[in-house]
Amino acid sequence: MTNKTDKEFLKISDMVAKLGVTRTQFWKMRKAGEVPPPVIKNPQMWLATKVMEFYENRASRE
Repeated sequence: MTNKTDKEFLKISDMVAKLGVTRTQFWKMRKAGEVPPPVIKNPQMWLATKVMEFYENRASRE
């Protein structure tokens, strides 16, 4: 059984709000590899669970 967060997609505005950055800062972070690549290219959207995994993996390496 899947729960709602398994299929929650985040738009750019959601990512900016969650990270607490401006859109310009977000794109700089994206280019630097500090943000995971989107799972949907047009419009760009991120799967919430993949974003969480990305940051959990980064935290465990630091």
